[in-house]
This record gives sequence, structure tokens and C-alpha cells, in this order.
Amino acid sequence: MDLEIQELAVPYAARKSMEFCVKKNLTNTTNNTSNNRNIMGAGAISSPRKSIVELITDADLEEEFHSCPNADISACEYCKLLNNLVILNRTFKTRNDPEAVKMLEECITNVEGCRRYIDKLKPHLHCFDFSEELQYNGYRSFVALCKITVIKCLYTVDDINHIGRLFSQQTHYVLQEKLLDWTRIFRLLNVVLQCLFDFAVSAKNASLFTSNREALAKLLSFSKERSNVVGFHGRLLGYQFSKSVRAPIRLIGCMMAAFSHVYNTDSIFRHTIICPPDFVNYWRKPGDRAERIAEVCEQDPLDFFMNFWRVQEKGLLRILSNCLGDPVETNLEISIPPTKLVVDSTLTPSGTLTILPPTEYLGIKPIMVRLVSHKVRHGSVGSGHGHSSQTPTRLYGNKVEEMSKCLVIHCHGGGFVAQSSCSHLVYLKHWARGLGVPILSIDYSLSPEVAYPRAIHECFYAYLWAVRNAHLLGSTGERVIVVGDSAGGILLSGVVLLCIELGIRPPNGALLVYSPTIMASAISPSRLLSLADPLIPYPALAACMGAYLGKKFDSKLAQLPSAFVEGGWEPEEGNTEDCIRKFETLDLEELEGVTVPSDDFHLSPLIAPDAILRKFPPTAFATSNFDPCLDDCIEFAKRLKELGVPTTVDVQNSIPHGYLNFGKISGECFQGTNVCLRRLRELLGLTH
Repeated sequence: MDLEIQELAVPYAARKSMEFCVKKNLTNTTNNTSNNRNIMGAGAISSPRKSIVELITDADLEEEFHSCPNADISACEYCKLLNNLVILNRTFKTRNDPEAVKMLEECITNVEGCRRYIDKLKPHLHCFDFSEELQYNGYRSFVALCKITVIKCLYTVDDINHIGRLFSQQTHYVLQEKLLDWTRIFRLLNVVLQCLFDFAVSAKNASLFTSNREALAKLLSFSKERSNVVGFHGRLLGYQFSKSVRAPIRLIGCMMAAFSHVYNTDSIFRHTIICPPDFVNYWRKPGDRAERIAEVCEQDPLDFFMNFWRVQEKGLLRILSNCLGDPVETNLEISIPPTKLVVDSTLTPSGTLTILPPTEYLGIKPIMVRLVSHKVRHGSVGSGHGHSSQTPTRLYGNKVEEMSKCLVIHCHGGGFVAQSSCSHLVYLKHWARGLGVPILSIDYSLSPEVAYPRAIHECFYAYLWAVRNAHLLGSTGERVIVVGDSAGGILLSGVVLLCIELGIRPPNGALLVYSPTIMASAISPSRLLSLADPLIPYPALAACMGAYLGKKFDSKLAQLPSAFVEGGWEPEEGNTEDCIRKFETLDLEELEGVTVPSDDFHLSPLIAPDAILRKFPPTAFATSNFDPCLDDCIEFAKRLKELGVPTTVDVQNSIPHGYLNFGKISGECFQGTNVCLRRLRELLGLTH
């Protein structure tokens, strides 16, 4: 048997299975390559490339190459990629290029491994879905990521094969870099899929959060080697996302790499996200960009990402945030005075409770909020008319509208360490215009300057103040809902739980957008997507969690809700029951020295007792299939649904975490913003 056929040998069963797939997918390629260059060795340059079906004989049955069930159309892509990789490997062997041959053989092995573990995972996928109609979870996300990776890699390999003998690493360095990055990506995906299979078979109660320490330790150890993660940050940065998002993400990647050189120096560029010399260099050299981002993640991810995200709040970028987006007539910052609040409660003999202002870590300080409204509302701050005024008039030529019956209270994301209501104005303005309802966004204190529970105390206090003083915001407050994205979502979930515990009026509905729901060292499949995420890589995710919990965690301050109520508070009997679904946590090296409470459901709403969660208001979740917080949303939604709480889940495809902020530059992200707008209208009961 000659060398050419030996390299393509497969067992008889696998060959028969592959013939259907390969014939179906490669017929057009085989028939239309008469003008392509032949890279199969000594043949004429103009001869067509042979398909794998033509090269396999019944004698080539020595060892298994790949199993491809006919019914699985996606497997055809794996077959085609493996075929092309073998052909390319043959070319480099002919050229006596041992490094390239070694790289390709590793790539072939890992592609085979990915396919094998995906086949093993598929019978388990349905166990973790929200419903039969909504089939999304972190396991499915990695299956989808692998399929996209195979298809994209196939383009690169086809390009090299079609160039044929003219290909060289010097003249075609872009293709060479891509091929190297694909090899690194498949190496990581193969290890991740092995661990995911271990997670799935050892899962308890169909929980997406794993307790398999052995598999996790192997994965995290592997991911700490820089060469295993840089593939996602180089020339292929953001390949898994939709086309409209890739260019902005690559731009942000260059900004991050350039900013890493100046953020802790005296350079004038430390106050801007663009450092011209380094930015241009990293745009031209994606490999250097990947190495630089990986290096920063190894050193001090919290300090770097915190400064990079906070630079959006400075100078010209802050001005642009106010100017971009739909026009609104009200965009005002308001300071809430830190005084005691007396609120109604159904659980006290007097019918009232006194809520203390936040004092943790910073002492007593005003809480800043931002009022965004498409129209100037009667009686609201800045309208020029007090609450006692009876007739709407005009202000500066604009008509002062009547009070709205509704109010939306918003809490921004930013990993607890960065951003503000200003940096989220681009979609808040869009919502305010689409709803015709005032939106109040809370600017809570950021970590690491303060730790838990300061932020949740401020959000709770601001919510109570807003409900009590809705007239100052242009609303009667008949219907109040809360909406939070990312970190803001988990904060407002905690606010809802506090209201239920204390017998205070909870919001009429909640929208949680790509929000975490358990603040602990718990690992799920979707959280592992951060290994491939260019915006919130795994080290940044862990560092933000550590900053929010604080190195000097004070358990006395975290006695909630007692610490927020004058005279203290004893929880109702039955509200302290254990959660029916256990979520085990693991000790992570990234959280060394951080005290992680395992039973504080104000910190981790996912583990709240059933007695409290049954009273949760109607809740909508919005996220993306490639969002590291996908499993958090799915698990919390499943718990609420099981307890009879009206729950909806919307999952967008192929857009990143934080997609609300990309709505003006990406059609897919804008669609996600409008899905949230539709859910807000439903929660508010708006029918027109």
C-alpha cells in the first residue's frame, strides 16, 4: 500500500458511514477543482484533488480514523475538515517540514477528540435544558462552539490547500498564524470537552454546577498555560460571534493590549483607551496582541480590567456616552440623602419598618441615581413644577406630560468594579423612548473600595426611596419593575429577596439580563466559556468576584436583613430551610484569601429557600448562548419555574456578554436589546 493511501486509511464501518457525508459535501468541490493546483505530490498541477472516497480501499482497515453517523449532518463538516487536514499534512511531509507536520497531527488528533466527546455528550444535553422548547445550556454552547470552530478552520485549511505548492510560511504568514491558532483552540476544546463529559455524567439533580474536583483541577491547570489560551485572542479573536460584532471586539482587543502599557504610568494616554503607537502595532500584529493580553491576565487582572473599564467614565468618552443613542428630554443625576426611611411592612405589628442608610466601609454618603425619561413628566425633578401643581404646562418649549403609572428601576453591570449609569445610557435611552416610562438607574459604590454588602444595601435603599418618592420621578408608582444586567442583575435579585423577607412591597416584575445568580467558586459549563471570551476572560471573572467579596470580609456586616433594619430583624420560621437543589462550591486558587459564604442567599439568589422564592415576582431572563452567565440564568429560571413563578427565558445566538452596549453597532445585539424592551413592556402591562 503506498504512503498516500496509508495516511487516509479508515475502518470499513467508518468508511461506509463517511461515504454518504463526504459524497454529499465534496461532490461540488471535486467537480469544480480542475483549475486548482494539485498538492498531492508529483501529479500534474492542473489535475483535480481526489476525494477521500476515491482514495480509500477495502484493504485500508487497520485502525479507526473517525466515526460519522449518516443522520448527523454536522458530522460531515468534521469529516471534511479531517480529510483536508490529512491532505495538508501530506503536503508538509513531502516538503520535509517536521514542525508543520507535528502541528497538523496534533490538530487532527484534537479534532477527532472533540468529535468523540461531543458524541458522548449528546445523550445528556436534554437533561440540563430549561424546557423542550428552549434547548440551551453550557454543554450545548460548547457543542455549538466546536461546530463553528470546525467550519471556520475548514475555510483556512481549504485556502492553504488551494494555494498548493506555492504556499510558504513567509509569503502567507496570515494563513500560517491562523493555522497555528486553530491548533491551539482545538487543543483547549478537546480538554474542555473531556471535562464536560465528566461533569455531565457526575451531575447531581441535573445541576449545571459541578462538584467534580478532579476534572476541574485538570482543566484549570491546563488553561493556565499561556500557549493554550492565546489562540482565542490572536488573529481569530471573536470568530465565534456574529460578523457584526467581530470588528468591534477586535478593536477592543487592540485597545486592551495598548492600554496595558500605560494604565499604571504617568503617560497622558492612561486616561484614554487608545494609545496610538501601540494600538497600531497590535492591530497589525494580532499574535503580539494575544501574548500581551495573556500576560496581563497572568499578572494582575483585577487592576488592569478595572482601570480599562473605568476609563470609559472619563473625559471625552463620558461626554460621548451622554450624546450617543436616542434623544431624551430628561437625563439627570440625582443625589439621594442618606436618612432613615420608614416603609410599610406586612410582617410587623406596627405595619412599618425603619430602614437604615448604608454605612458599610465608607460611612454615610448620598446615593447617586440617574433619571432617564423620553418626556418631561409632571412633578418630576427638573420639570420646574412641584408635585402640587395641577396642570401640565410647557418647559423650555417642551410639553410637560402627565405622570406615568409605571416606573423602571435599573442597575448597571461592570463586574462590581467599574462602569455606571452613564456608560449604559445607549440602551437606557432606547428603552425610555420605547416604553414612554421613566427609568431610574442606580450608581452603587464599586469594589474593591467597598465590599459586600455595601452595593446591595445601596440598591435596596435606592429602590425603597424610589417607590416612596415616585412622584419626584414623574410616576405614580402603580407598577414598578426592576431590570439589571450582569452584576446589576444579581444585586436587584437580592433586593427582591430582601423585600419578600421584610414584608415590603416587592417589584411587580424583574428582568435579569446575562446575570450571575450564584456568587461562589462554583463552576458550570457556560462559565468555562470565559476561557474563550475576549471581553471577560476567566482570570478577570474570578478577580471581580474576589473584589466584590473582599479580602477582609466582615461577617457581622453581612447579617442580612438584620443589618439594614433599625432594631434588627429575625427571619420568619420556614424562610431558613435548606435549598432543595444543592449547589456545591469549589476552592479556586484565584480566590485564595477570600471568604466565600456558602449559605448567604442575598449574595447568591440561586440558593434562596423555596418559601421565599415562591413569592418572587414574574421574572424574565435574557442572555446569549456564548455568555459565561448562561447557566446561572438557566438554573435560576428552572428553580422559579418549578416553584410556580411566571418565568420566561430569551437566548440570543452568537453575541457576547454585554451585548446591550453593542446595540448601535450590531444588528444582532440591537435585536437582543429589543427583545428586552418587549419583555419590559410585558412586565409593565403595556399593550400598545
